[in-house]
Amino acid sequence: MNPALFAIKKAPRGFSLVEIMVALALSLLLLAGVVAIFASSRASYETTDRLARLQENGRFALDQVVRDIRSAGFVGCARSPTYLSTSLNDNTVLQWNFPDGPVRGYQYTGSATWSPPLDTSVTSPAEGSDVLVLRIPKPDAEPLRLQASMASSTSDLVVPDVTSSGLQVGDVALAYSCEAQSVFQVTGFAGGVIAHATTAGVPGNANDNLGYTYRLNAEVIPMQTVIYYIRQALTPGAGTSLWRRVALNDPEEMVEGVEQMQLEFGVDTSGDSVVDSYVTADNVTDWNSVYSVRVALLQRSLQEYGSDVDTRTYQLLNEPVVAAPGDRRLREIFTTTASIRNRVPVN
Repeated sequence: MNPALFAIKKAPRGFSLVEIMVALALSLLLLAGVVAIFASSRASYETTDRLARLQENGRFALDQVVRDIRSAGFVGCARSPTYLSTSLNDNTVLQWNFPDGPVRGYQYTGSATWSPPLDTSVTSPAEGSDVLVLRIPKPDAEPLRLQASMASSTSDLVVPDVTSSGLQVGDVALAYSCEAQSVFQVTGFAGGVIAHATTAGVPGNANDNLGYTYRLNAEVIPMQTVIYYIRQALTPGAGTSLWRRVALNDPEEMVEGVEQMQLEFGVDTSGDSVVDSYVTADNVTDWNSVYSVRVALLQRSLQEYGSDVDTRTYQLLNEPVVAAPGDRRLREIFTTTASIRNRVPVN
C-alpha cells in the first residue's frame, strides 16, 4: 500500500482565546437582553399590581360613602311627612339630632379648624379633609309594619313577632307614615311589641310620647348616624385612612391609604326640589335643602416604589391639596356625585 495515499492526520485543536472571548461577549449580550426584558416585565407587573390595588381601594372607599349618601333621609313615604318629633334625650347632640336633616358636613378651614365647628365626637380627625355626617336606616334592616293602630301616642307599637328584622333593644328607631315621623329609642322588643318607655342614658327617651298616634300599616325601622372622616391609620407608617363611626360606637377603619376627602353639597335655593348650586359645608344655611353630595377622595399606594418622586399638586373639587408630596407613592383621585334618593320628589 502506498503511504502517500494517506493524508497526514492533524493533531486535535480547540478554540482560540479570541474565539472564546467573542463567544462570551455574545453570550453576555444575550443574557443582558434577557435580564433587561425580565426586569422590565417585572417592573411593569408590579406597577400594574400596585395601581390595581390603589384603584380597588379607591373604588371601595367611594362605594361605601355613596351607598350611605343614597340611603340618607329615609322617610318611608313618597312625600315628606309634615310632622317630625323626637323623644330622645340630648336630641341636639349630633348623633341624635335627626330633625337637623339627613346630611351634614364640616369644611376644613385650616389650623385644625372646621366650619361649622366640628363636633367633639369626631375623634382625632386628620387636618386638611372634610367630614361627612349621614343619618340612614340600619343596613339590611327590614321595616316592621304595625299590626294594630296605637290607642294613644304613648302606646307600645305592635308589629310582627320576628327576630330577623335587624331591630334590637337599644336601637334608635323611626316610626313613620305619610303624615308623621317619630324618632325614639327602643327600650323593649319581645313578642312583637316595641316599647319606648321613658329612660335615662345615652340617648334614652326623655318621655314615652311619640307625638303622634300611628295607625295600622305604619312602619318602624332602626336608624343610625354615620360619620365619615380621615384619620391616622392603625398600621404604623401607613399614613391616613378613611374611618367610619356609627353613633357613639368605636370608630372603624374602612380603607387604608385615603389621604384626603373633599365635599360639596347640592342645595335647592328656589324651593323646587332641584339642585341650584354646589357649595362647601361652611356655605350651607339649611341642611334640609341639600339634595346631593359631591365626594372626592385622594387615594395613595401603601408602599413606595421605583425612583420617580411625586412632585404634583392635586386638586379635589377646586380645592388644592397635598402639594408636592415628595415621596414615591402612586396617587389617584376618585370623584362622584350621589343624590340623596329619599329627598327626590316623586311625581
